[in-house]
Amino acid sequence: MTLFDFDRVPFSRHQRFTTLSMVRGQGGEQQCYLRYVAGGDERPSLGRLCKLEFLSEDGSELIPQFSLSPHRLDVELFADEQKRGDISFCIGNGEVLHVKGQGASVRFALEGSRYDYAFQHPGGEQCIVAAGENLRLTPFTSKGNATVEGNWRRDHADNVAMTFSGEQFEGGIILHRRLCPNAAKTSFEDVQASSQQAFAEWHGKQHQSEAEKLATYLLWANTVPAEGALTHPATYMSKNHMINIWSWDNAFSAIGLAGINPELAFSQFAAIYEWQDESGLLPDFVHDAGASFAFTKPPVHGWAISHILETYRGSFTPDQLVYLREKMEHQLSYWLTHTRANPQELPSYFHGNDSGWDNASFFDHGGPVIGPDLPTFLCLTAKCIAQLYRKAEAPEVASKFDQISTGLRDLMIKQLWNGKTFEFRKSAQPELILPDTSLAQFMPLLLGSDLPREIAEKLLERFNSLGFLTEWGPATEHPQSTYYEADGYWRGPIWAPTTLLIFDGLCQQGEIRLAHELAKRFMRTCEASGMAENFDALTGVGLRDKAFAWTSAVYLRFQDVLSKAQLTPA
Repeated sequence: MTLFDFDRVPFSRHQRFTTLSMVRGQGGEQQCYLRYVAGGDERPSLGRLCKLEFLSEDGSELIPQFSLSPHRLDVELFADEQKRGDISFCIGNGEVLHVKGQGASVRFALEGSRYDYAFQHPGGEQCIVAAGENLRLTPFTSKGNATVEGNWRRDHADNVAMTFSGEQFEGGIILHRRLCPNAAKTSFEDVQASSQQAFAEWHGKQHQSEAEKLATYLLWANTVPAEGALTHPATYMSKNHMINIWSWDNAFSAIGLAGINPELAFSQFAAIYEWQDESGLLPDFVHDAGASFAFTKPPVHGWAISHILETYRGSFTPDQLVYLREKMEHQLSYWLTHTRANPQELPSYFHGNDSGWDNASFFDHGGPVIGPDLPTFLCLTAKCIAQLYRKAEAPEVASKFDQISTGLRDLMIKQLWNGKTFEFRKSAQPELILPDTSLAQFMPLLLGSDLPREIAEKLLERFNSLGFLTEWGPATEHPQSTYYEADGYWRGPIWAPTTLLIFDGLCQQGEIRLAHELAKRFMRTCEASGMAENFDALTGVGLRDKAFAWTSAVYLRFQDVLSKAQLTPA
């Protein structure tokens, strides 16, 4: 099985919204669609514009076989098991889909909304308007024909479509909001060569395994440009369904990008931090059309920034470090001020989505919930701020944040450590002990030597004895738990971010061999099942969205760690 499977992995290009992918249309069928993946994932259309229909000379539909590579999508077309033609796509400068073909035609059938229509400019150029998507599509050709059609119905048109045809044809579609930019005169071959070169420069390697190539492709292709409410280029989780930038996903994407493009790694933080509320609250997610504050996400950013600074020294400029420090200070202030009644209490998550573990077992009774992961992340945030103040030669300010970190750690141990593990509790019902079967209980391992050794040893013993680490990686819910579900989202499946957090926690406790074994298992999972959103903890099968950025980022991070470990003498 190829990992570059177009049924699972969309075709797009770095800093573009234009995408071709297999998705379900209005009728529920799985089809190849031209999409413009702007506007967020709460829109039912998910940016669907046109269903692609591949046709023979007599107009009958041909059966496509897709072949995906980072720089082009090729389609072989069959009827009665006989090959009838070939069509290829690539993406050029700006939002331009280039197409060429022979022996068949391709029809882009607009999915349809209330006021769609087609028209011809005074200069002769044809255009179709996807009114519901606020987008215009202008075709051009250098060979063959491009025809636009639509049946006028009083104030709109039905069956709007454009078709590229001819014994051989070459041209494309310009996707634009307002006036059409000048049509690209570049040939298909030059465009695909340019895209191929851009991807090669992106990863900078002559040889890659298929899994590494897929991971680097997804970080490359899932990135969209700074536009509208997006102040910086940012990496979607996926161009399948998850077309947002969430406020902890961004930190893991940044870790994966730091070794490839440090400026883009910084942009992942800035795209979110530019929307930070004056209270310090971060949005749940952002996209080009705005941001949502219905939820927030856990403050992993201090941990992630420290991880990047330790791993890829010099990734951020002095000005960028000042920016990140100031934003983290506001973020820390939000959690310490607005999620607890007084300094003698631990901060809390109001909803499972705030924790990032959306439906985890420790939210089985609702919220707000107090648990060990949030104070751990805040400890690490305070320590990161202190580290940056020491870099700025401000030791007294650094000491203040060190004290905040120590105070949170002591409060967490006093209120949540039960001698075996860290508990989860509801703020309003402190006597109610919540399930202790989630992987989240082990997050304090990230504190390294700041966690008392006797506590660390008991946590490590519990992690090993309960079987959280399966053949494929660390399950988010203990497999023997009554809350465990094979495809239960955060109640069992293996996730890349929590895998990296546990990996780093093991490393911080000196458990390098176990950490490396965990990394190897997760990498084998990705190599077998691709860069899925999450994986069945007992079978390793990829679940949900199959083309995820943070899975790719963690895979590349582990590959970097293990390759360096092989070069280090024992």
